[in-house]
Amino acid sequence: MSDYRWNFSEFAVAYDQAAETVHPYYLELQAAILHELPLNADSEALLVDMGGGSGRLLERALDQWPKCYGMVLDQSEPFLALAERRLARFGSRATCVLARLQDDWRSLLSHPPAAILSMSAIHHLDSTEKQAFYQRCFDVLAPGGQLLNGDEVRPETAAAYLPTLQEWAALWEEGISRGSIPPGIHAALRGWTERNVTRFGEPKQSGDDCHETAETQLQYLRSAGFGETKVLWHQKLWALLSAKRPAESTAD
Repeated sequence: MSDYRWNFSEFAVAYDQAAETVHPYYLELQAAILHELPLNADSEALLVDMGGGSGRLLERALDQWPKCYGMVLDQSEPFLALAERRLARFGSRATCVLARLQDDWRSLLSHPPAAILSMSAIHHLDSTEKQAFYQRCFDVLAPGGQLLNGDEVRPETAAAYLPTLQEWAALWEEGISRGSIPPGIHAALRGWTERNVTRFGEPKQSGDDCHETAETQLQYLRSAGFGETKVLWHQKLWALLSAKRPAESTAD
């Protein structure tokens, strides 16, 4: 995994420091995910954060539900190192696992989770990988469990899509200019602009920003067996997709 562009310590540290600046809806989207979790104050459920990076979202969840326990699954060793430090105060309630979302990670879970969370990660999968990933999520969730994916989604038309990408790239350049985005992430952000704005419309491959519409992904979720698939929140390039495993279903 050493050639993975997120697999560098300087970048991981810089992104973790600047996440709320780099992602204009970072805290709002996290709050929306936590608001929708199907838990009560005494829940002792397993929560899995797919592509959870430095553990920020899971930290907030474990603070809010002190009897729950969670897992961060990510393919970046530097990000997982940050997550391990961030979540160390939770002891055995938190674990970090090195794995790719594209791989079959089902056997890494000790038992069915009550919820699978993800934020700004699944869009790196191509369409075939997204469908396989959503199927694995359905397979492992406990009956009645919920998938909450806060991620980047594209508009239906190129005419609406390109300006949204350009606006985000301009936001980064402004942050770089005023010094609110640390140097360790400058090259990565400008690489994103090169791939997505300068070379807009070129074919994507797994690991790129393989944006798809919210409706396309809701169709993937329904095909995997999920019920109650909906968009719970949507701002510009970001949306919160929700899908529930029917309560009467049992794992295969």
